[in-house]
Amino acid sequence: MTNRAGRWPVGGLLLTGLLTGACGGGGSAASPVAAPTPTPPPPTPAPAAGFVCPLPPSVNLSPECPKLQPQLGSYVNTALDAVLTKHPELFNFNDALGGNPKVLDRQRYHEAVKRELEAQGVCTVIEKEEIAIKNTNEFNEQWNVYTSGGYVMRRYVTTCSPAWW
Repeated sequence: MTNRAGRWPVGGLLLTGLLTGACGGGGSAASPVAAPTPTPPPPTPAPAAGFVCPLPPSVNLSPECPKLQPQLGSYVNTALDAVLTKHPELFNFNDALGGNPKVLDRQRYHEAVKRELEAQGVCTVIEKEEIAIKNTNEFNEQWNVYTSGGYVMRRYVTTCSPAWW
């Protein structure tokens, strides 16, 4: 036992020296490596101010909607041309009918057309088969911009006077 007790103080000093060296108590210690700072996510863009039709609601007491000479066709054509240019991801240009491409996502397509019409100051309502547009409460026009087969269409349907909405 004496033999073991005699070695303990030397072993303890040796162990203490190793721990002291590792803790920076002597010699040159390794510099700590800083963890990389994660890149913050890009800021979420503020939502664009939505278009609010400046016209008060209209009430059409007589559902008279004859087919007349369209007045708002240039707005529709401008909107459709803009959507085709700005959102090619919405179309299959390799599948066209009469020069009109296949629409890949009807809802997003209608919403894009609506935004482009509203950018021109035209009040727009998306209906199931048509879009209704107006820039006065004297009348609104109904337009078909989507075929039953899923292609872009530019077709005036009718005019309601006064505007129904």
